Amino acid sequence: MGFLKRLFGGGGKPAYQDNGIYLYFKSKRAADAVTKVRINPSHDLNNEGGGYVWHKTIVDSRYFSRIQARINFDGSYNVTSSDLDGGELISAEEFEQIMADRNKPAEPETEEDESAEA
Repeated sequence: MGFLKRLFGGGGKPAYQDNGIYLYFKSKRAADAVTKVRINPSHDLNNEGGGYVWHKTIVDSRYFSRIQARINFDGSYNVTSSDLDGGELISAEEFEQIMADRNKPAEPETEEDESAEA
């Protein structure tokens, strides 16, 4: 049995390696209109000599607002410049914070809130 495992690679599946580039965008339409985009470097980037360029129209899933994006990368897939119309690049941490705030349950009204309405 050990011979067969060695011959066919141990019988287990190899670990999946995600080589995607993840970028996070915030729409100018609303502060909570954020989008996470995965770029496949093998298929989505255009080679421009010493670097790469990515063109995309991004539509956020909350308000369906559009962001026209042109992102330039160096040879190591680091963002070197961006030209965005309708939005901005944000960090992964900022994206996670906005999503956490957006998905937070509404706080119950207090007695002070109810007396102010009366």
